[in-house]
Amino acid sequence: MSLRINNNIAAINAHRNLTVTTRALASSMEKLSSGYRINRASDNPAGLVISEQFRAQIAGLGKAIENSEGSINMIQTAEGALNEMNNLLISMRELAIHAANEGFNDTDQLAADQAEIANAIATIDRIAANTQFGTKKLLDGSNANTATITSANSSLVTVLESQLTTGTHSVSISKQTDSTSTLNSTALGLSLSNTDGDPDNLAEGIHNIDVLQASGGATKTSNSVYMQDYWGNGMRLDAASAVGTINSSTAGVVLANDVSVTVSFRVQESGSSISQKQAVTVALATGDSVTEFATKFNTAIASNSALNGKIEASVDTGRLIFGTVNAGTQYSFEVNDWSGSASVGTFAAGTSVRGVSTNALDFDVDSENVTLTASTMTVAAGTYTTLDSLITALDAASGTAYGNIVGTVREMGIQANGDDKINFLTNDEGSDYSVKMVDIGGTDSLRQALALTLDTTSHSGTDALIALDGYNNSISSVKYNTTGTATLANKAGDSSTVGRGTVDMIVGTSVNGIDLGNLLLDVSAPTFSVSLDGAPGTSATGGVDALVYNRDRTESLKLNIGLRSTGGSETINNVDQSLVFQIGANVGQTAKIGISNMAASTLGRGIAGVMFTNLSQIDVTTALGAQDSQMLIDTSINEVSTLRGTLGSFQKNALESNLRNLRIAKQNLTASESTIRDTDMAAEMSTFVKNQILLQAGTAMLAQANQVPQVVLSLFG
Repeated sequence: MSLRINNNIAAINAHRNLTVTTRALASSMEKLSSGYRINRASDNPAGLVISEQFRAQIAGLGKAIENSEGSINMIQTAEGALNEMNNLLISMRELAIHAANEGFNDTDQLAADQAEIANAIATIDRIAANTQFGTKKLLDGSNANTATITSANSSLVTVLESQLTTGTHSVSISKQTDSTSTLNSTALGLSLSNTDGDPDNLAEGIHNIDVLQASGGATKTSNSVYMQDYWGNGMRLDAASAVGTINSSTAGVVLANDVSVTVSFRVQESGSSISQKQAVTVALATGDSVTEFATKFNTAIASNSALNGKIEASVDTGRLIFGTVNAGTQYSFEVNDWSGSASVGTFAAGTSVRGVSTNALDFDVDSENVTLTASTMTVAAGTYTTLDSLITALDAASGTAYGNIVGTVREMGIQANGDDKINFLTNDEGSDYSVKMVDIGGTDSLRQALALTLDTTSHSGTDALIALDGYNNSISSVKYNTTGTATLANKAGDSSTVGRGTVDMIVGTSVNGIDLGNLLLDVSAPTFSVSLDGAPGTSATGGVDALVYNRDRTESLKLNIGLRSTGGSETINNVDQSLVFQIGANVGQTAKIGISNMAASTLGRGIAGVMFTNLSQIDVTTALGAQDSQMLIDTSINEVSTLRGTLGSFQKNALESNLRNLRIAKQNLTASESTIRDTDMAAEMSTFVKNQILLQAGTAMLAQANQVPQVVLSLFG
């Protein structure tokens, strides 16, 4: 064994190991005191790089979570305002329904409904203008994705919602099919012209056609006609009128001295009740002539109020005659009884007679084929005992005077009206046709006999009243012999009136008539092929909202094509001011949503067949206005609800779902970062204890190694 003192290798070795142990112990103490396994890059260079990346991600995720939570609050603020709009619209709908009850409401009630609706509209505008989150306004359109058609818009496109990027876009529209319609029945006398009625500007779906009033001919109706008087005498007509007379049985008179004669009469006029028997007694003197006899009777009759002016006596060729004062078939009387000793021609008891009326009537007649002024119809002379026989005679006279439409169908027909009245009517129906009683004859005329009043104005026919979707259309001409045409509209105005739609109909003849009832018009709106920015065409129906996409389906446009569109190409300038939310930890991890202007003037637009263009214009003071207002309010409710749904979907899917994902990602990244960077305290403590022991052992061995060179001194002893 050699002994050296210049280099104590054992001590050097012990010192080296002690130094390593000291450093290891210091490292353990640092890890245990900091909790981090990597306290500097030298601890784990690769691990440090990875952990720092993780730390950045974790920090970004934390901020993204805060962004999402703040964004949810913003969305809920907007949705809360829209909820109040919904409440207002529902209240407006109730008012519109109340106003539509036209038969119940008076002007003041309608004005009150309109005033409340106007107030609700103002509130909606105020909510749209003032709703904000911090200083950012939400519902005034400043955060909308707005697409504006900058071309002439000859294709009649309305842009409803845009998901386009800012810039210029194009949309091409090609018409594929025209609008058509079908009718569920022709039973009411109406059918579609040109096969499908050529519907114009009518929305897709079912439309109601209600026949509210059937057409009718121009009619003049008599009052009650008395065909037989109390005694069964029929109506007597002739070219000249006459009074009713009863003659004595023989001519001449031979009178005894100082005798009296009593005659009893009963009279009836114009079908009134029969009078009580009225007895008239006259005293005769020897030598009285028949004329004196008649004069005495007239004196006695004049003193009887029941007979005065109704019955009179006269003489004709030596015969005593009793007769009605007035001529005409409405006057009748009876010699009910005769008694006396005078030797004169007698009157059989129970003999009755009725007067005679003239047999001509004058009418103005205006029908499809004839226009006649004061034209006379002459009824065959004779006695008519039944209404039917008289109507037959009148009908024949009408045909002779005014002509026939076809066969024996008269231009002016004659019909029984109940049991005792007569209608004089045109067989053509509607207000284009008329009749007018112009005969001004006296009480002995046929007009008086038939109890027809003299007309100062014509009797016009009744128009058919047909409602299309609640708007009434009148048809003033329904011909007997040929069909006609009519255009039904859903509102007043002309083709330039906003929302006015029409359908062409064939009007049946008056032979079968236009019956009351309901028809269903099923309209298929025109169809189009729509291309956005050159993408393949998407099918769209006129008047129906459609969503079209660009070629890679990253952008879209919701639009509505007008029912009268014939197609075309339009240029769109899009300004995207949508709200953009950073919902991820990295660049580009964003979501955006546009919130449209929710002012009343932007709600309820693009509805076919109504008189208003947006919600701010609605007016419920008329029945039609109230109906149209309901449609705009319903559409507005749908628009507000749709936006609420869009916001809710964005909150649920883009924010809340993402929020859960962010929290999971943050948790996992934190765990990964912890695995790399955090100290395993148990393992490190074991290392620490080991290093403590090594430090003590190393220190002891260094001391022992330092003692080894002292052995050399013993060699000098």
